Amino acid sequence: MMIYRPLFWTSYWCEDWLFTSSNYHNGCDTILISSASSKTAFCFAYCVRNRRVKQGGGAKPSIIGLTSKRNVAFTKKLELYDEVYDYDNFTSTDSFNQGGYRKRWIYVDVTGNTDLNGKVVDHFTNSTSGGELVVSISLGATNTTPEISKNSKFTEEDAKGIMGNASSTLGLPASGSSTTTTNFWPKLERFFTPEWVDVRRRQMSLSEIFELQRTEWHKLEKDCVPWIEIERVYGPKSVKESYERIVRSGLGPDKGLVWSLWEKPKRGEKAKL
Repeated sequence: MMIYRPLFWTSYWCEDWLFTSSNYHNGCDTILISSASSKTAFCFAYCVRNRRVKQGGGAKPSIIGLTSKRNVAFTKKLELYDEVYDYDNFTSTDSFNQGGYRKRWIYVDVTGNTDLNGKVVDHFTNSTSGGELVVSISLGATNTTPEISKNSKFTEEDAKGIMGNASSTLGLPASGSSTTTTNFWPKLERFFTPEWVDVRRRQMSLSEIFELQRTEWHKLEKDCVPWIEIERVYGPKSVKESYERIVRSGLGPDKGLVWSLWEKPKRGEKAKL
């Protein structure tokens, strides 16, 4: 579970903030999540689905994931999203073109990719059929070195962003930026987990927070089993070989690696400081 712990709690507390503190969720029809095959993204989708169940099992907000073409099949197989589209074609799908009905959207950016974020924002700011983008929430940066095309309206300064604890502004300029061609620009929120947890500590007792985390973590432990395949690698030589293989070939979203410099699993071994 060491793979999920930091990613799940980032997603969990962001979803908690969105639905308990902000007003953005009011009347929201759809939540759009980029890098949908990443663990942070699909853990966020998982948390939204859990809230829907707790609130009676309704279909809103709808959860739409965006991912690369090669990861569409995996992302659909998770069954955490209502719809999944690839980055190249999502703006031409029916869900993004509703005619006279103006859906309210929330965009959760997990990629930090300048061109993708520009494409998302452009669709809503320049289109009369895509709906209203209420807010863009910066939650991650799975693409830390985005390619900025020659046609992109965003500058290298935009791409630098403000990084910190899964927070990025890549491709999501602040309200009022002169880069937009319209008078409307969605509000940008940079989610920072420690700040929100600090607020929650004033709203809830520590025992309540611990019990909440215990309950949610145990539920995740049961539900996450089929999502990815865990590969454990032991020993310096094997870890080095595994690392070099990833450098050469990459790592699919359906894998989770746990590396240890121990030559074999250790049971009951105390840390030596």
